[in-house]
Parts: sequence; C-alpha cells; structure tokens
Amino acid sequence: MQETKNKRRFVLLTVLTVATLIVFWWIQPENRPNVDRDLFQVEDLTTISKVDLVSDTGKVTLAFDGARWLVNEQPADGDMIRVLFATLQQARPKRAVASLRRDSIFHYLEESGVRVSLFRGEALIKRFFAGGNSGRTQAFFADPVSGQVYLMNIPGYRVYVSGILELPEHGWRDKFVFGFNWRNFKSLEARFARNPSENFTVSMDRTHFGIQGLSQADTARLNNFLDDVSLLTVDEYISEPMLRDSLLVVDPQMEILVTDIANRRYRLRLYLSGQSRVVPGIVQDSQPALFNSQKIERLMKPKSFFREK
Repeated sequence: MQETKNKRRFVLLTVLTVATLIVFWWIQPENRPNVDRDLFQVEDLTTISKVDLVSDTGKVTLAFDGARWLVNEQPADGDMIRVLFATLQQARPKRAVASLRRDSIFHYLEESGVRVSLFRGEALIKRFFAGGNSGRTQAFFADPVSGQVYLMNIPGYRVYVSGILELPEHGWRDKFVFGFNWRNFKSLEARFARNPSENFTVSMDRTHFGIQGLSQADTARLNNFLDDVSLLTVDEYISEPMLRDSLLVVDPQMEILVTDIANRRYRLRLYLSGQSRVVPGIVQDSQPALFNSQKIERLMKPKSFFREK
C-alpha cells in the first residue's frame, strides 16, 4: 500500500512539474501567440471622410462635407469626433479570444454589436464588428473576414473601447443649439405665449443690432442676450418620442427663432416648471433636450427688459 501511495505522489509531482514548466514557458513574451497590434488600424486616419456605425438600433453616419463633420446630415460635435479618431488610433488587440468562446462572441457581435465601416471617399478602407460584454467591462473587435475575435484595450488606460462606437445619433449631435455666427445672422424672434405683448424681434441695420418697435434699446443688455443665445448648449439630448409629443401639445414658456442670411431657421422651445434645475426643450421641431436652468434664466428676457432707462 505504501508503494502505491509513493507511485501516486510521484505521478502527481510529475504532473505539477510539467504544468509549472508549461506556464513558465507560456509567460515568456517570445513564446506567446503573436497578435498583430495594428490589425484594426488605418494608415492615415486624417484621410477618412466617412464612418458608418450600424447596429440593431439604427444607422449612424458620420461624414465630412469639406468644412465640418455631420451626423446623419446634421452638425456633429467636434469634440466627439476627435474622441472617436483618438480611440481608433490608440485601440490595440490585447489578445485573441480563446477558440472555445470565439464563435459565440463573434455571432453576438455580428448580431448585436456595431458594424464599423471606415471610408476614404467612396472606398471602403476598414470594416469590423465592435461590442462588449453585458457589464461593458470588456471590449471586443471582430474581423468579419477571418472570424477572429480580439479583446481590445488602449494601453495605459482602463476604458471600455467600444463605448464611443455604440453611441446613438443624439450622442454625436452638436451641443450648440443655434448654428449661426454674427457674420451670417439675420434676425431673432423671441415669443412668450403667455404674455405676447413682450414678444420682440432683433435685427441688424447697417451699424448695430436693434429691437423692432423699440427706438431706444439698452445695447449692453441686448448684446449680452445675443451672446447667451449664440453660445447656448444642450446638456443632454433625449431619445424619447413620448416626451417630444407631450411637450409639443402645450405652449412653451418661451420660443426663440433665429434666421440666418441664407434663410435657414433655428427654433428652440423652452418649458419651465417650478424650481427644477433642469429645463426641457425642443430643438428645431423634433429633438427633445435638457438644459441647465441657469443657462435658460439668462435667456428669459422680455421686451421690456431691453428698454433703455
């Protein structure tokens, strides 16, 4: 019996020794399977003029029109575009997914992930699937040709790499409400449904801005107001059609309509309620948005506010 125990111990010792040697060999960098660190890279991202992001929730097209980036033909947030290209430039495969999990993750990315397509003009330069696990702690990219799946990271950072690629359309939208500057400004109308006598229209004559029907306007107050309008940004776009529909059936506390010299019109409806720090609004005629109440307070100026004293 003692001899049998000794044999078992010898076998166990042999197995442990072999396992230790295998692990030691595996952790040596030169013995690991090679992963092409540039597999999802594009040689010159500055030449990319269009990015398609397609998922089961819809299609987001980011396109450069020669002057600026657009998201589904609307002005895009320049900061978000810079984050996108920084992510694409720095993301690297950390390792290939084990063969036992590869097929299931690939099919998940193919069905529920984001199909990312990068174009130079009309030429497709790179395409891959992107997504992650349910906790958004691990990001995966998949090569649609080879079927290989890779765990992705940005060296030196703990970040969910696929997050930027999963944003819906409103996550890419330009946060500035009014797309005008003083070179293309034509007029501004402010309307107060509950007090129409305080409605006013701002326009520019040959030398300065003025309020129609108000012979003497406080220039400093008017200029400050126009600056606040031109710099107004959305805090958060909301993708809830029910919110939009519920707001559109009631009169807004204030409506601002800006027209530029090309007769493009930019509309904002604002709905204040009590002492809330968040003010809902409708940008143009369809996009619900939330604003910090302090921003909106600076805009809630009736016609009488600008009368020179």
